[in-house]
Amino acid sequence: MIGFAVSSYALIGIFTVKTPESTIYSTSIKSSESTSQNQSTQNQPTLFSQANRSSGCNPSQGEPIDNVIVSFYGKEAYPWTNKIRWDCVYNINTFSGSNLIDKFNQARDAAAANGGGVVYFPAGTYTFTDNIELKDGVILRGETPSVKDAKSANYSPASKLVFPKYEPKLSGNGTPNETAFKKISTENPLQDSNIGLVNLDINRASISILADIDNQKNKNIVVFGVRSNNVAEPDPQVPDLSFQEPWQRYSYRFAANIELTASENILVANNRVNDQITDNFEQPGYKLKTSDKKSVLTYSDGKKAVFHYGNHYGIVVNRFGKDGKGFQLAGTPQTEPGLFRPGVVIRDNWVYHTMRVAIHASGQGLMIKDNQIKDQANKKWWIYPTGTREATGAVTLENRGIDWSGWDVLVEGNNYEVYRHIVGETGYLSVDGEGILIQECCGGTTVNGAIIRNNQGNAYIGFYKVQEMQNVTIENNQLSNNADILVLADTNNSPYAMKAVKVLNNQVDGNIIAKASAGGNGNLIQGNVGNGGNIEYTCSVEVNNNRGFDVEPCQ
Repeated sequence: MIGFAVSSYALIGIFTVKTPESTIYSTSIKSSESTSQNQSTQNQPTLFSQANRSSGCNPSQGEPIDNVIVSFYGKEAYPWTNKIRWDCVYNINTFSGSNLIDKFNQARDAAAANGGGVVYFPAGTYTFTDNIELKDGVILRGETPSVKDAKSANYSPASKLVFPKYEPKLSGNGTPNETAFKKISTENPLQDSNIGLVNLDINRASISILADIDNQKNKNIVVFGVRSNNVAEPDPQVPDLSFQEPWQRYSYRFAANIELTASENILVANNRVNDQITDNFEQPGYKLKTSDKKSVLTYSDGKKAVFHYGNHYGIVVNRFGKDGKGFQLAGTPQTEPGLFRPGVVIRDNWVYHTMRVAIHASGQGLMIKDNQIKDQANKKWWIYPTGTREATGAVTLENRGIDWSGWDVLVEGNNYEVYRHIVGETGYLSVDGEGILIQECCGGTTVNGAIIRNNQGNAYIGFYKVQEMQNVTIENNQLSNNADILVLADTNNSPYAMKAVKVLNNQVDGNIIAKASAGGNGNLIQGNVGNGGNIEYTCSVEVNNNRGFDVEPCQ
C-alpha cells in the first residue's frame, strides 16, 4: 500500500538588486509590470521617504504593525515571532522603479539594511513577471483580510500577488517553461531567518524556501494567511525526445505550494491552498510508452493527459532538501538530524489536492493540528507518475492526507478526505490512499512519542513497518469508509518490538491491527467501537472492552 518517494531540492534563482533610492514614490509611474490599487488604497495617508523609513522605522497611519501571530493565537503561543520586526513597515508603493520587481527589491533591501521589517502590500493586485526573493529579516505582508479564517469559503485576502500564467502551445517546441512556474524564495536559504509571508493571495507562484536539510542555520519562518493557487512545476524528464513531442509537459509530482526547510521554528498556519485552480490544460496527442515499455501510445483524448495543478504536494516542511541523496530508512536524530528540527507547527490550514500528500512534515515535537484536507472523489488517471508511460493497476500515485515523521509528535483535530484514483480503464484503484501515515522509508523515522487523537477521516491511520516504536497514543479518532488503524513495527526484513502503544476509544469502520513480532510491553487496545471489523494483534498487546469487532486470538 505504500509507494516510494524521492527527495527534491529546488534551485533558488538569483536576482540583480538595485541600490535603494531615497525618494518618494509617485503613483503616476507606469511600467509593463502593473500595480492595480482599489479605492481603499487611494485613501492612504501621505507617503514619506525611504530615508526616513530606514532611520526611524515609523509606519504610516493605517499600516498594520501588530505581530499577526500574537493577534491570532495570543502572546504566549509562539514567542519567537516577536523577533520579527513587525513595526518596521516598508510600503511598496512608496518606492520607485522601472518595474514592479525593481520597486519590490528596493523595499526589500531597505528593510533588510535596517535589520529587517515588513514589505507591505496595500489592498490591490500586483502583477509580477518573474521570481522574487526575500532577504534575512524580511516579511511580505498584505492588508488584514475582512474574513480572517482561511477555512472559510469566503477567505480572500485583498492584497493579491499575480505571476505569469503558462499558456500551452500544443505544437512545435511548445511554450518555454521559463515563461511561468515562478517561485517566491529567499536570497540565502541556508541562513535567512525571521522571514515569511502574511495575508496574501498568491496566484501562480510557489513559496519555496529550501536548502540542504542537514546543514541549515536559518530559523523563524512564518507562512500565515496565504491563499495559494495554480502552483506547478514541469517534470524535468518530460518530454523524452526519443519518443515524445517537444511540446509535451507533465506536472511534476514533487512540486509543492509551500515547501520550507529550517533549523528551528516554522509556523505554517491559517492558509488556504488550491481552492481555485483555474489553469489545468488538456494535451490531445500526448505520446507515452505502453505499460510494458515496448511500444508508443498516443492519447488523442486530451482528458487522458491533463497538466494538473493539484497533482503534487500541498505543504512540505523539512521533508525535502536532500539534493538527490535520499533519506536513510527509519531515521533517528543521529542518522537524519534534518528530520528532527524543533518548533515545526502546521495548523488551521485548508488544503485541497488531487495527488501526492497534502501535509508532509517532520520534526522533534512536530504539531499538525486542526487542518482540513480535501480531495476529489471518483478521479481517474491514465499516466504513470513519471509522465512517460501508461499507468497500470498497480501504480501508486501517493494519494495521502498527512505523512509525518519525528519524535514527540502531535497530530490532532484534523479533518481529512483521501481518495484513490481509478486507473484508466482497468477498473483498479491506485495503490495508495493513506490518511495519516508514518513509514520507515522516504523520510520516515523510528517512533518515540506520538499522539494521534481527535482526527476524522475516510482513510486509515498507519504506523507502517516503522521498526522501533514506543510511547504512542492513538485516541478518539473517527474513521469511516472501512478505514483501519494499522500499527506495524515489523518490516519486511526484521521483527521489531513496541512498548507503551495504546489504541483507545476510537470509532473504526475497518480493522485494528497491532503487530510487533519481537514482543514488548505496556501495549493496549481498549474502548474502541467498530463496525464488524477484526482486531488482530501479537501477544504483547492487551485487548479488552472493545465493541463491534471480531477479536481474534493473539499471534
